[in-house]
Amino acid sequence: MRTGAQGSRVIVTTRNEGVVSTIGASSAYVLQELSNDDCLSLFVQQALGTTNFDTHPHLKEVGEKIVKKCKGLPLAARTLGGMLRTKLDHDAWDQILKSKIWYLPKEKNNILPALKLSYHHLPSHLKRCFAYCVIFPKYYEFEVGELVLLWMGEGFLHQTKGKKSMEDIGVEYFLELLVRPFFQQSNCRSSKFVMHDLINDLALFVVGDVCFNLEDKVENNQQHTIYERTRHSSCICQTYEIARKFDTFGMVKNLRSLVALPTNIQGSGDRVYISMKVLHGLLMGMRCLRMLSLVGYYISELPNSIGELKHLRYLNFSNCSIRRLPDSMSCLYNLQTLILCDCDELTGLPIGLES
Repeated sequence: MRTGAQGSRVIVTTRNEGVVSTIGASSAYVLQELSNDDCLSLFVQQALGTTNFDTHPHLKEVGEKIVKKCKGLPLAARTLGGMLRTKLDHDAWDQILKSKIWYLPKEKNNILPALKLSYHHLPSHLKRCFAYCVIFPKYYEFEVGELVLLWMGEGFLHQTKGKKSMEDIGVEYFLELLVRPFFQQSNCRSSKFVMHDLINDLALFVVGDVCFNLEDKVENNQQHTIYERTRHSSCICQTYEIARKFDTFGMVKNLRSLVALPTNIQGSGDRVYISMKVLHGLLMGMRCLRMLSLVGYYISELPNSIGELKHLRYLNFSNCSIRRLPDSMSCLYNLQTLILCDCDELTGLPIGLES
């Protein structure tokens, strides 16, 4: 068992006061809101890339009034500042200051008005991409390339008249959301990113029950609630999948996408198994599916029934140990993307899929 050196301390951060008593903390230090000066400095740094209004004196008065509405909350100051980074005219800032959203009654989930404002002023293409991220569970660390592939599969990226690839367009979308900032770099791994839990709440508030994330454990032998109008869904990979877990998705006949998110078990040497029976039942319950990603599962072959999913546009079976693909896949006339990275045991493609 690893132990710290003599005199070491463990610091736990939480927004839930109940955690303090649960872990038996010796003492608790409650962080106070930022002072108005510190909050203003953070806001200006995000909005103008400087520490004061010297180069933009026409924004000083309205900027100070906006900061007062942030009430010392750093996330509010950072988000609003990022949103105004490209808007340097007084009228745009004054519009934010006078928005009616500040005066709406608080929702049950206590979403900050500043966060609602920042979403409200996003371009429409970024609103859709951001809201879709609710399929990630809270604190899930993702890579930019992983998110861009999902956006591509959902058809959220639109190619312009230029010669940019879809991947480059997706990265541009991501950077626009990062600078606002709806995403933040992981504290553990610099190559990964995460959404603040309040930002995740905002995405959930915006999207409602259109997107659904199944928790990695089904507790107390109860099914998780999924709604008939749900269109995009995800789940966390487990070492051994059970049929009842996927029965949850079979209840929604008009599901458009199912994404299995990887976890650290895939780096531990354990395999993530899914039986042919479970996979067949899963596919037959979702005839409207357009996107399916089962990255990292141990799947030696796919059932012939996959050829009946005529609407499929995107399939990702990377690192899945697949040996063969059924000939029925040549009937997937709408298939645009098939990703089979690190499928070293694959012997070939069915006739009709070969390029």
